[in-house]
Amino acid sequence: MRIVVFDDRRSLAHLGLGILSVMWPWIWIVFSVYEMVEFCLRRGKRRREKIGEFIGDLVEFLVGAGVAGMLLCPSNILGIVGIVVGVL
Repeated sequence: MRIVVFDDRRSLAHLGLGILSVMWPWIWIVFSVYEMVEFCLRRGKRRREKIGEFIGDLVEFLVGAGVAGMLLCPSNILGIVGIVVGVL
């Protein structure tokens, strides 16, 4: 299975929604439901969405949420750096 990430213009929308979901968590629920409905309904049409594209959309969303989380909560970054330095 090949996971396709940042493959079209909608990828930027997924990234933006991920960023906004840090401030408004209900966006995560709406995005998840939308992606599930889109995946299920497109399966019956001419252009079927592949599972790799579906997972890629979720990854794009999570990258946005992760970046926003690190920028809005710098103490999390310091905690991650501390763990990495401790391992080394």
